[in-house]
Amino acid sequence: MVNITGPLRIGYVLFPAFTALDVFGPLNVLNLISITHNMTLSLLSTDLAPVSIDRMVEDGVVGGMFASSASPNFTQFVLPTHTFADAPALDVVFIPGGAGTRDINATQAHVDWLRARIVDGLPPLAFVMSVCTGASLLARTGTIAGRNATTNKAAFNWVKTVEHANNVNWIAKGRWVVDGNVWTSSGVSAGTDMTLAWVEMLYGRNESERVRNLMEWNPLNQTDDPFAAYYGLV
Repeated sequence: MVNITGPLRIGYVLFPAFTALDVFGPLNVLNLISITHNMTLSLLSTDLAPVSIDRMVEDGVVGGMFASSASPNFTQFVLPTHTFADAPALDVVFIPGGAGTRDINATQAHVDWLRARIVDGLPPLAFVMSVCTGASLLARTGTIAGRNATTNKAAFNWVKTVEHANNVNWIAKGRWVVDGNVWTSSGVSAGTDMTLAWVEMLYGRNESERVRNLMEWNPLNQTDDPFAAYYGLV
């Protein structure tokens, strides 16, 4: 187990059209573990405007890849606690995926902030955790060149096309992948499995099992990835 002294300072990077479960699955784990372990949570975005979930809605205008869907306004919103400009010191950053990651221009500020925080952040980040296509933002920072990583299997080939992704060793079959302090998960629900494994690494098996049972969650293990075959990647 890692010896955690003081509060574990966790931050989430948010952008319009992030996937709900990418954030709230791992966050449910963290909400429960924070009852018995000292943690802080910061929700980070470019400004303090409400951030739409699973749809891109900005200033009341619907955009993005689901603008022409049957229910373009079917969304919820999250209020950030901090902007990138006033983000507090952090130990851990979570990066969700979702349709919003496809908007390269809209997420450039997120990539720039991540790069600066990973490269020059003081104190340095202890862990960087991406869920689903959040790995595309992480890859675009150029900070995981030469590292092993994975991502959503339905979007696997697209993620490999983003800037700097050609320098990453993409693992096609893996529920989640750990390379040093960088943890990356497959799609959506895999982020919760990864977070439970991370909690086990930090606080022990008893704690991760306690949280898992409170959630009534049946996780897949790290190598159990049926979606790699489903999407023809292996």
